[in-house]
Formats: sequence, structure tokens, C-alpha cells
Amino acid sequence: MGMLYLISGNEEFSVKERATELMCQLYGDIPEDNPELEVIRGDEDSEKFTLVLDRFLATLETPPFLSPKKTVWLKHFNKFDEALAEPSGKKQKSRIDLLSDFLKNGFPDDLTIVIDGAGLDRRKAFYKLCEKVCAATGGKLEWFEKVDPKAKGYEAMLHKRIREAVSNYNKRIDENGAAFLAETVGADAARLKNELEKLVSYVDEAPVITLEDCLQICSRNTETLSWEFSSALASKNAAKAISLIPGICETMEQERGSGARPEMAIVGAANSEFQRLLSAKCESERFRIPKNANADFFYSLFESQKGSGGRNSFFSMHPFRAYKIWENAMLFSDREISEAFEAIFEASKQMVTGGDPRLALENLVMNIAGR
Repeated sequence: MGMLYLISGNEEFSVKERATELMCQLYGDIPEDNPELEVIRGDEDSEKFTLVLDRFLATLETPPFLSPKKTVWLKHFNKFDEALAEPSGKKQKSRIDLLSDFLKNGFPDDLTIVIDGAGLDRRKAFYKLCEKVCAATGGKLEWFEKVDPKAKGYEAMLHKRIREAVSNYNKRIDENGAAFLAETVGADAARLKNELEKLVSYVDEAPVITLEDCLQICSRNTETLSWEFSSALASKNAAKAISLIPGICETMEQERGSGARPEMAIVGAANSEFQRLLSAKCESERFRIPKNANADFFYSLFESQKGSGGRNSFFSMHPFRAYKIWENAMLFSDREISEAFEAIFEASKQMVTGGDPRLALENLVMNIAGR
């Protein structure tokens, strides 16, 4: 019996990238040029799934030509929902059922089948059949799942994914760099790959990617600049925070148009950062975190809270990120945190009532970090 490979999930970019990587491993840099490979495109929006699967099924039944074996690749199939919804009966089976029969009955030893495409439902019988056939034939089933921003431990999962992605380049990334990418890139797999490729090229032979490397080379978009601004404000670095304001405003206007109101967005970012500082202060009191606590203390604390239930936003962060937020929170007294929220409210009020937004933003920085 031949081999079956299935690559799917809801992270479309990763599914396509992995499928292409697999085919290059099997058949060289330009797989389509290999005479053993037959490709059935599955991502033409103008083509119905019925025609795609009819071609695929017919190709599976055809023996190799001028080659001792062959591989049939259903490439980037994006119509699983429609295919699985096709009616099936004794007189007229659905195409998915016909494909299932082909897989169940044992296909020839000289045939390798590769199917990739996002959107396959893991609850369906077809997925479970493919899982069994992949295992039985020595093939492989690979699943790529998006990180859900609403999931418990979202930031920790992002950190893990970033470190795994960096390790593919035989590099490591320090905790501050991972935190930066987690907050500015998020779960966008395509953008993460792009940033990592630039970073790997930038650091050259250095084994570790640092936060400084990220700040030097990563795309200067609104998210990265806002992250730097909020971090400067939270660490009471007024000069740096003010120096970043023109760049953020210019970048946001380029990305979103002249009506973007960048100053309001910056105030929103500052408010979010101080919400995190307030949370860190509350948890510091709750768990009696000592003033000389280090990162190891936070790793131990987070480990002790696993499985405790609830959706505490503080413990959804990566432990190192929580530690750095706590460090900044300790720079502010309770009174200063309260005054920071008052300053944020006042800046927002000035902006919506016709005041000079740039002046309001600079005053906000000085009221919070300029003392």
C-alpha cells in the first residue's frame, strides 16, 4: 500500500507553507517539474469542488506513466465544507465517500497521495479515516491551529510558538524579544515568518536574537511603535516616549489614512498598558510578591497556578512578560497609578473636545513619566 499525507488546520498560511516544504523535500525545489508528480489545483475560486475532486479521483485511478511510481497532490484544496456537505446515497455516492472508499480499499504501493488545504473539520469521519490511513501507510497527518486570542494562556502559547519557529533556524530568542514579537505580531503566521527571516539574516552567526535586534530590524508599523511608546511610558522614560510620538502618528496616517486620529489610538495603548500595571499591582498584593522577586519567582508562581481555574488575565500572560510588567508597576505608587488613569482620561477628554491632540499627548507623557 502506498502512503498518504494530509496537511490541514485553520491556519491557512502555515498549511500552504508546510505542504510546499514537504513537496520540495520529496521532489526538489520545483516539484511540479518532476515527472513522478501530478498536481491537481484545489484553490481556484472559479472552479467548483465537484470538478476538482472528479479530476483528483480520476488521476488516482490512473497508473504511473514513464515512471515506476507516482505522487498525486491535491494542492491547497479550499472547498472542504462544500465537499463534505455533498449528499451521498447508495445510488450516487458523494465524492468524499468515493475518495474514502479508495483509501479504505488499499491503494497501490507505487502511489503516494498528498492532500493539503485549510478548513477540514476534525469531527468528520473523513478526517478520522485519513488519520488512520496516514498512520497505517507510514505517511503523516499534520495539523496547524491558530492561537485563539480568547484562550486561557494565549500569550504563553504565542511565546512557545515563537520559540519553536526561531529554533527552526537553529537560533534562540531571549524572553524580551519573544515578548515583543508576541505583542506586535500576535498569531499572524505569515508576518511572523517574514520578521524572523529578517532577524535571522540580521543577526548572522549570533546564536541568540535579542529585543535590541527586534527593535532594530522589525517592521516599523503602528503595533511595534505603540509597543515601544507604552513600554517607555510604563518605565518612566519620558524622553523616549515623546520622541516616538511623531513616528507613530506618521506611520498610522500612512497605514490608515488621514482620518486615523493617531493620538487617540496612542492614548488607548497607554490605557491598556496601565490596566496591565494595575493588574500586576493587585496580584502583587494578593500573592505577597516580594520586592526583590526575579523572573524565576514568576515562573514558579505561574506553575503553581496551573489548573486553578478562572480566567485571570494576569496569569494568561507568559511568566516573563508578567515579570517585566510587574517590574514597571513597582516604579509607581498606588497614588501614581491612580493619577496616571486621571491623566489618560484628561488627555482623551481634551482630544474629543477640540483641544490640540499632540499637545494633549505630550502633556500626558509628562504627567505620567516626567516626574
